Amino acid sequence: LFDILKPLRAKNVLSQAGAKFMSGLVGNVQVPVMSKSNVTWEGETATAKDGAGTFSHVTLSPKRLTAFVDISKQMIAQDSVDVESAIREDLVNAINSKLEETVLGSAAGTATQPAGIFNVIKPSAVADFAALVTKESDVEDANVIGECKYILSNKAKAALRAMAKGAKSTELVYENGEVDGTKAFNTSNVQASNYLFGDMSSLVIGTWSGLDLIVDPYTQAAKGAVRLVVNMYVDFGVARPETLVAGKLA
Repeated sequence: LFDILKPLRAKNVLSQAGAKFMSGLVGNVQVPVMSKSNVTWEGETATAKDGAGTFSHVTLSPKRLTAFVDISKQMIAQDSVDVESAIREDLVNAINSKLEETVLGSAAGTATQPAGIFNVIKPSAVADFAALVTKESDVEDANVIGECKYILSNKAKAALRAMAKGAKSTELVYENGEVDGTKAFNTSNVQASNYLFGDMSSLVIGTWSGLDLIVDPYTQAAKGAVRLVVNMYVDFGVARPETLVAGKLA
């Protein structure tokens, strides 16, 4: 056997885009979200109104990502690289890729799987540059503090690379890794021609006890195999949905 050809996996972009990762959690966790306080104009001696903000929260609870792989001891003996190490590395990459695929997906949430962002925020059709920047203004109206970014599917990136800023313009919407000057990340973990725009720190990903990788030489010993088992407990929530918009390019 020759060196293993490792699987091709999607780019992981959530961390680069600014998603908030919370590690080492214990038990169910509530992430508090404070609304803006309010002040009012009043008369010289009129009683001031209560301006305290209100609090809501996003609840995160551990959900299990897991898999196992049985490796033949003969394969380990015959391979010209450290096959066990290569498969360990790929299991870790598979966990990361599945997590991002889920977060950037459109599946509904269940007791064992968090809902994808395109289920929480439904994408609406975007036909041209004018519609694109209108959706940007929806986020700006939410008084976003953090830097806004784009996360695109590969097809959305292709569509924006071919979209002019106007009928009489030769400038294209996507150039040099940016959408009209805003940093953009693309990945096959985003489906179809969907895209997400806004403050990505509103995406909150929690992990409990890190990634657990067990080498089990006993379960499959009679079959001459070693079993690798990986577990990770994670959850995902959206702290401020109003700071994000989702679109679908024609």
